[in-house]
Amino acid sequence: MRGLFVTLLYAVAVAAAVRAARGHAQRPALREPAVYLAGTALALHAWWLAAIVHTHGGFALTLADSASLLGWLIGAGGLVALCVPGFRGVAVILLACALLLAAGTGSLPQIHEYAAPDWPLTGHMLLAMSAAGLFALAAVLAVVLIVQDAGLRSRRPADWLALLPPIESLERALFAITVTGFAALSVAILAGFLFVTNLFAQHLAHKTVLALSAWLVFAVLLAGHWRFGWRGRRAASYTLAGFGILVLAYFGSKFVLEVLLGRSWG
Repeated sequence: MRGLFVTLLYAVAVAAAVRAARGHAQRPALREPAVYLAGTALALHAWWLAAIVHTHGGFALTLADSASLLGWLIGAGGLVALCVPGFRGVAVILLACALLLAAGTGSLPQIHEYAAPDWPLTGHMLLAMSAAGLFALAAVLAVVLIVQDAGLRSRRPADWLALLPPIESLERALFAITVTGFAALSVAILAGFLFVTNLFAQHLAHKTVLALSAWLVFAVLLAGHWRFGWRGRRAASYTLAGFGILVLAYFGSKFVLEVLLGRSWG
């Protein structure tokens, strides 16, 4: 019942965000109903997810629940976008992604992973998920940027493109999020090497290699942007490539372990 209520609330928030994006004279954020609807949906989503994830003496984070957590982070980005002038069209897309990912919460059998994790491991996990959420936001912006660029190059641009911010603003947001995500991923990888024990016994070696590969892709992107002024489709392509490797590192590994092998980390 909670899940149905959360998804319906997200749907209403998306509809309200569409209305807010279409408004010719955009109201201040505190006077916009979409902000309060999205905030309530995120709060209930977090409550719902926490109730499912926590188990006796530890917690379980299945593949579906991990996607739901990623959706919550994307939705939080949507809430921020609602408060930024000109980005309410992007907020619609982000909240819709949160709705889709939240719908699968609790849909897979729980697999116990960690029993009372200590603070270093907890910090590593929070940093890793925060980095994944930031790069997910960057990936959505990259897709929007590619679609917008293609639409503007066409002879008859679609009307909905007018709801999006200028490409230059999208690019600035993309790189701001990427820099923050890169910093979080760097610290998460370092913390993983320092505090995660039995790396090979936990089937995490390939995950670490993929995470380092994604880190390298984002490092090249940021270096190319700073040194050669990379932007536009090239920047978007690197962003999607790096995020794709991260998805493979985490969700691909969880799929193989949980679905194919019936195992878990920890």
